[in-house]
Amino acid sequence: MHQVTTATAKFVFLAVILGAMSGGICSKPSYAQEPADEVESLYDRFEDKEEKESQSRQEAKKSQKTIKPSHISDLAQLSPFEDIAVIQRRFLPKTNRFEASLVGTIATNNAFFNTNGAALKAAYFFKEKYGLEFTYMFINSQERTITENLLNVQQIQTSSFVEPKNYMGLSFKWSPIYGKVAWLDNRIVPFDIYFTPGFGMTKTALGKSEMTASLGFGQNFGLSKNWAIRWDFNWNFYQATVINQTTSLEENKFHSDLFLSLGASWYFPEADYR
Repeated sequence: MHQVTTATAKFVFLAVILGAMSGGICSKPSYAQEPADEVESLYDRFEDKEEKESQSRQEAKKSQKTIKPSHISDLAQLSPFEDIAVIQRRFLPKTNRFEASLVGTIATNNAFFNTNGAALKAAYFFKEKYGLEFTYMFINSQERTITENLLNVQQIQTSSFVEPKNYMGLSFKWSPIYGKVAWLDNRIVPFDIYFTPGFGMTKTALGKSEMTASLGFGQNFGLSKNWAIRWDFNWNFYQATVINQTTSLEENKFHSDLFLSLGASWYFPEADYR
């Protein structure tokens, strides 16, 4: 009888222990369930908010007229942070290319002659910023009224004045400045500013060829990868031979010609990059 009671007590004690363990194990998920529900609720609210914002953006895009900006003024019609317009770089590449130019020119500082002409220029660029340019300039001069009066009234011959006939020279072409400009609010035009120090020979009306130092600068505006419009200022310095009116002998006279040129350039071969 005592053994049965002891066995029963052991059984009851074991049942209590197992029950307690079972209750603890079962109750554990109930405590963990609350944080999981809160996280799930946060995800649901975030997804709902994101979906509403996405729908609002889609509705705004549908109601807004589609704009493809082709003019600078069109950029003002784009919605901030909604439509993005990228201005492409219209680059005029020059490395390992030739440039052939035809320009018209006038002399701006000759007091005795109206001087104008045309020039052919040929350049080769071994780097984007550096090149060599050959120039041949044909010059036509006509006497101004003051020169005719000196000849007719005071019998001063034009041989005492410097009258250039042509110039041929070689220049180093350096293009350190480039950028873009807006043309009449219609298009973006790339440009280069360059400097052209060089030397050459100037032939005068007396048939003399004078060693000439040249300083110049200019600018070109790229129309495409092959074509550009250019303008130049070139200042040529040389010792010119003239006839002294008193002695009728030749003498040297320092002279300079300041030429303003405007024309077009063609770049070749075809660019295969950018």
